[in-house]
Amino acid sequence: MLVSAIMLYGYIKVFHGKADNADNTGNTGNATRASHTDDPQPTHILYQLGFEDNDPFPSFLSKQVASQYGIEIVESPVYRGRKAARFELRCGDAENNNGTRAEISFPQPDDQSNLERWYAFALLFPKEDYEPDNTDDVITQWHQGGKVSPAISLRTKDDKLYLRIKPDVKSKDKITLGDVERGDWHFYIFHIKHSSGPDGLIEVWRDGKLMGTYNGSNMYDLDNKDFHAPAWKLGIYKSNWNKGKVTNTTKRVLYVDEIKCGDERATFADMMPKK
Repeated sequence: MLVSAIMLYGYIKVFHGKADNADNTGNTGNATRASHTDDPQPTHILYQLGFEDNDPFPSFLSKQVASQYGIEIVESPVYRGRKAARFELRCGDAENNNGTRAEISFPQPDDQSNLERWYAFALLFPKEDYEPDNTDDVITQWHQGGKVSPAISLRTKDDKLYLRIKPDVKSKDKITLGDVERGDWHFYIFHIKHSSGPDGLIEVWRDGKLMGTYNGSNMYDLDNKDFHAPAWKLGIYKSNWNKGKVTNTTKRVLYVDEIKCGDERATFADMMPKK
C-alpha cells in the first residue's frame, strides 16, 4: 500500500574480503576497503562520494554522458566541502547508453540474495535552467535492464517531484514529494528493501523528515533473466528527447553532492549528513 505524504570529502568505497583485488568493472568480490579520508568508517557503508579528490570519479563508477558539459565538477553551489557535481542535458544531445542522459551509474549488488540498501544524496535545482516541463525527467533510478522503465525512479513533471514505483512491468504507483524547489539544497535518504514480493519496502526522507512509505513489490522478478539486480543511477535522463523528439524545454541543469550508499546494517543516523 502507498502512503503519500554523504558525507565526508572525497570518497570511500567499502569492500569485503582480501585487499587490492578490485577491478575497474565494479567487481568487488575479493577487495577490501579503500578510503580517501582519515576517519575510520563502518564496513556497512559501501561507498560515499563527495567529489573533493583530484580524480572525483573513482573507477567503480560509470559516467554515462555524451557531451563535455554533461557532467562537471564545480565549486559553487556546494552542499558541503568545496565541490559538487553539475549535470546538464540539452535537447538534441546525442544519445548514449540507449537514451538522452547525463548520469553516473554505480555497481550492481554482487549478492542478489540480500538487496536491502540505504541511499543518500544532496540535490539542488537551480533558479535558472530548470524550467517546468509537462514531460518526465528522471533524477535518480534503480534500473534492471530488460528494455523497460526502472521499477523505482525519482522524477519531475509539471514542476512536481515524485517517486514512481512499478510493482510489475504493467502497473505503477507513486509517492508525491511536493513542488520542485529551486535555489536550495535538500538532502534525501532512501531505505529500500528491493524485492519482487510482498516484503518489499521503500522509505523516503527529505531533510530528516519522512515523506512517504511504500510496502510491497518494488523490483522486477530476477527469475526473469532479462532483468538484473537494481543498479543505482543519478543525474538526468529524459526519454522524451530520445530520437530527436522535443518538449517545451530545451535545457536541464541540476547539482548533486554528498552521495552515500549503505548495506542492510546501515541506519538512518549513518546516512544523515554530519554536522
